[in-house]
Order: sequence, then C-alpha cells, then structure tokens
Amino acid sequence: MINSHSINMIKRKVIQYTSLFLKNFSEAGNSMPILINSVPKSGTHLVEQLFNNFEPVKNYNFFIAQQPTQPFRIRSQKTINNMIKKIKMGELLRGHIYYSDETLNKLKKQNCLILFIYRDPRDIVISEANYLTKMNTLHRAHKFFKLKDNQKDQIKLAISGIQSNKIDYSNVFNRLNPYSGWLLSSSKNIFPIKYEDLRNNIDKVLNDLYEFLDLNDYFFDCSIEKATFIRQCKLGINPKKSHTFNKGKTGSWKEIFDEELSQLFKENSKD
Repeated sequence: MINSHSINMIKRKVIQYTSLFLKNFSEAGNSMPILINSVPKSGTHLVEQLFNNFEPVKNYNFFIAQQPTQPFRIRSQKTINNMIKKIKMGELLRGHIYYSDETLNKLKKQNCLILFIYRDPRDIVISEANYLTKMNTLHRAHKFFKLKDNQKDQIKLAISGIQSNKIDYSNVFNRLNPYSGWLLSSSKNIFPIKYEDLRNNIDKVLNDLYEFLDLNDYFFDCSIEKATFIRQCKLGINPKKSHTFNKGKTGSWKEIFDEELSQLFKENSKD
C-alpha cells in the first residue's frame, strides 16, 4: 500500500521535473552554486531550509544521488560528471554523492561550494530503519524492512545490510565509508557541518557558515551582515516541512542500543 509519504514523494518528483524544465530556460545567477551534500538521513533538508529566505539563491529542486531510490543502483562517475555539468551559477542543490577526487575537481570547475552534512552513524541506522520501514514504501529496500516485526530487528538490518543479489544494500561501513573523503579533504570549497552541532549549537554553525561563504566572496553581489544572515537562516528552519523528517533527535542510539546492537554495530562499522 502506498502511504501519504510515498504520495508526497511522487508529488515532489513532479515538482522537481517541472523545476528542472524551468531551469533550462532560466538565466544563471551571480553567486557561486552551493551543493548541500550529505550522508543519507543526516539533515539534508534542514540545511536546505537555511537558505529559504535568501532571494538570490535559486533552488530548482535539483538532486544528485549516487544511488537513487529507484532503481537503487550506484551511478557511474561519468553519470555524476554529466549531472554536475548541469549546475548553474547561483543555484542551490542537494545530493548524496560519494567522494572522489574527480567529483571534487568537477565541482570546483563549476565553481561550486560544498556543504557536507554528516551525523553519528548510530543515529543514522535508527533513522534509516524507521524511514525504510514506515515512510518510503517506494524504496527497493522497503520490502525487506517491512518483514521485520520490531524496531530492534529493523535496526539490525540497517546495521548488517541486506544479504540478497536483488539489491545493493551493504552493511553500515560500506554504505557510509564512500562519503568519508568529504571530511578528510583539505579543499577550501568544502564546509563540513555536523548534524549534532546544527541541532544543539546552531549559532556557532551559522557563524562559521557565514565566515565560509564570506571567505569565498559568496556575498559579493549583495552585502549581508552576519547578524542578518543568522537571523534569516533561523527564520527559514521548519524541520516538520521536510518530507523525510521524523523526530530529528540527537543521541537516540543511547536510549535504543543494547549490548547486542552495540556489538553488531561494532562488527559492521569497523568500530
């Protein structure tokens, strides 16, 4: 059965394709494009909302997924490169893109700034288990998660992965490790944002984000004071407007992980 979340996803796809059609006929802006890239279930939409009240930012709902929900196959480097070429100046876009030197260089060639969002992997597997069991019924992994009778077994599946040749859903280490290069890179084009800091220490995150954007001359066409920037960012935040939002808590794993889950996670995450 298709639930309301899946219906909303279909609506979002229609809006996305309409926006991309309009994008082809829109003029490029003056500002550098910003890619909000993240590990799935780490707060992509929350960071996107920070820019809701900045008119110069153009959001065409363009999303670059290394492994899209359908058909849930990993896209080649060539495909990712071709998608990056479509980025326009002044554009705000989102993505779940693995790190590679080639991807970073292609983004730099497009003069793109990258905000990389990451989160405690233990909270990620809890969020992902809930999302794939209850929310996204169109995801290819849903049919495997719905067979699990309780939350613990769903989380165990999110940790250890799905053992089937019908789907590429590996354990938590193999799913998350391809993103690690975004944190290890010393590129000045990358600004890492820890989800826990965004939820618990937002003023410092926004202060540092302003400095990052200002350092890259992002505000060269319209001067914005730091206090105004922080205020406008906060006004744009409404987590419940995100179609993937559940509770958005930090440290949920401390309440849910027992000794068995902790050991299983350690085995499948390389500690």
